[in-house]
Amino acid sequence: MSESQAQLAIAIGNTRIKAVIFGRDRQILEEYAYTHEQLQILETKLASRHFERIAIASVVPHIVTYWHSLTQTQIITTPDVPLQGLYATLGVDRALAAFGAGEIYGYPVLVIDAGTALTLTGIDANKSLVGGAIVAGLRSQFACLHQNTAALPDLPIPETLPTRWANDTVSAIQGGVAHLLLAGLQSYINDWRSQFPDSQVILTGGDGDRLRAWGLGINAIHQLDQYLIFLGIWACCFKNKT
Repeated sequence: MSESQAQLAIAIGNTRIKAVIFGRDRQILEEYAYTHEQLQILETKLASRHFERIAIASVVPHIVTYWHSLTQTQIITTPDVPLQGLYATLGVDRALAAFGAGEIYGYPVLVIDAGTALTLTGIDANKSLVGGAIVAGLRSQFACLHQNTAALPDLPIPETLPTRWANDTVSAIQGGVAHLLLAGLQSYINDWRSQFPDSQVILTGGDGDRLRAWGLGINAIHQLDQYLIFLGIWACCFKNKT
């Protein structure tokens, strides 16, 4: 396959800009991830290369890349995602991740995206939005406690599941965030499975591996897939166009 037949997908999130280059049949040939401040590095690496098709999905409207103005570029918005019942303020990242999950793993599907914000998005067998939820993500919860209190420290996300009943401040913060978040997520998963017992439950996002390591939904999470938004872009913009 020549480079001119490759396809570039860019996802601009709240924290980072990610990009993948697709070959044929959803094959990911290259992937990149940078902070917003490092956009120029990504442009330096890829701006000189030609892509047959380019698709950009962004939740940060003020960030404009070199590729935004190219004729082969499609800027994806929520109404472009072929799911039913999407409301106007639903983020395009959530819509694409849910669409990608459904197209690859099947409908109905529940997507848990553990990023800067932790979101849940449920789609039924008719490809229609059932609903979802949004809460501060793991890193956001730790940062919020530190930034809004005088004495609580800025803590990293623990590698292993903290103890539930702590006897020091650090463990109390880590355990409180971890166990309350896990309990809430498990409650959502249980309710979803009661309505859609045959549904797939797919975990994604930068902190998805941490939640999985802590034991989230061991018997309920079917897959951890960090490429859901790009699979959604592929299904929305590139499928059947190669």
